[in-house]
Amino acid sequence: MSINPSATPDAALKQLRLLQLADSALPVGAAAHSFGLEMLVAEEALTVAQLETFLADYVAEVGVLEAGFCRAGYASVAGLEEILDEARWLELNLRLSALKPARESRTASAMLGRRLLRLLLALEAWSPVEQALQSAQQAGVEIHYSTAFGLASGILELDEEATTLAYLQQMVTGLVSACQRLLPLGQSEAARLVWQLKPALSSAAQLSRSLDWETIPFQCFIPIVDVAGMRHPILHTRLFMS
Repeated sequence: MSINPSATPDAALKQLRLLQLADSALPVGAAAHSFGLEMLVAEEALTVAQLETFLADYVAEVGVLEAGFCRAGYASVAGLEEILDEARWLELNLRLSALKPARESRTASAMLGRRLLRLLLALEAWSPVEQALQSAQQAGVEIHYSTAFGLASGILELDEEATTLAYLQQMVTGLVSACQRLLPLGQSEAARLVWQLKPALSSAAQLSRSLDWETIPFQCFIPIVDVAGMRHPILHTRLFMS
């Protein structure tokens, strides 16, 4: 995403905030997780030659799902002075937890989501963020990264489409970065992969607008990743927490 030189100061500020939220260097701990990819590589089910096709399929399934929940998190509140729709917020996170059968990956998503909202509170005191954290803690509900990213962007009044694309972009760059540590994948090839996947990201963002919440489990289904995530704890030596 580039900064529009003709944007108003307020619009430019919003773009800058979104760039920071989607930055891989954001200190929420994303680099510690592969979301099942480490197990796939360890079992020789994923190679460099397969990576582009695999990631395109991943985006078409998991990416659409996460983008849909990112949009839903965005819609649960809008604007710095708005009050969070707590019932909707908790339902979203409960539903996404149910769609993540692998414990490690589910825990990783929740860890990142919680850390993102806590980081925002450390930057500025936004009452909807504090409300989101407190309501989830009191109800014993996990806060997922996609819903937290959407919520944060809604509170900051960022553009919904740009938010969804930024979330998908950082998701893919995070996975490719993990693969660089797991596979003989150089920087140039990694950059080419992320570049080639741009149409897939755009398509996933578009599909997420019309996600059928009643048939999500059948629309977004990638069992090889879930099974790999479930098997990940048996690895004797691991680079990643998930």
